Amino acid sequence: MTRREFPRTVKIKCLLWSDRHCCLCGKQCGTDIEIAHIDEKGAPELKNAIPLCYDCHAKIGHYRNEHPKGNKYQPDELTSRRDQVYETFTSHLIPPIDYQVVQISKFPDVSFLFTHLGGPYPARLKVKVEVILGNNNVGILPDQYNGNYVWNLNPRHRFRGHINLPKATVESTQRLELDTTITIIDIYQREHVLLPMAHIYDRTGNTWFAEPCPFIQREV
Repeated sequence: MTRREFPRTVKIKCLLWSDRHCCLCGKQCGTDIEIAHIDEKGAPELKNAIPLCYDCHAKIGHYRNEHPKGNKYQPDELTSRRDQVYETFTSHLIPPIDYQVVQISKFPDVSFLFTHLGGPYPARLKVKVEVILGNNNVGILPDQYNGNYVWNLNPRHRFRGHINLPKATVESTQRLELDTTITIIDIYQREHVLLPMAHIYDRTGNTWFAEPCPFIQREV
């Protein structure tokens, strides 16, 4: 393998995720497809790879900056176009997942419910939970809730996890919010990041209710 050639594992993911379609013209290429570099100087890794037909591969490589004509494909546009194609051919692999924050044990022991609502495919999840007190993000929960741990969820199964929130959440009377970002990993190992969700703790009623706009989204 040359220094710039993509590893076989990267090529297989690119071909599966694109269903062997060119990520610029959309043509179904069969065997007439190449895995090109988005950034010619970049590393041969998954984020820098894009499946292209022969013609489109030539177009992105033959633009001359010294004598510009038209508009060349920029790396960020190539990345976005590639991701659109990947989404087209992998979105059906994402099962519907129901997520809830519930108070079953005594606070600050909080439970998280994940339910696979149907479909033929299992899913793996990464769950990142950020704790918000008042207007301050006090950090990400550890262990299974840090966004790196992978959960297995089979079709039509439910899983309940729980964790003790930081001591500061008990001592404080400020508004307590849990902002959760879930990443679903499909059967072809592609990651789909869902929009963040928020739950607010009702200290009087000892319950949680949904908030449509998470703090981490309001921060941006």
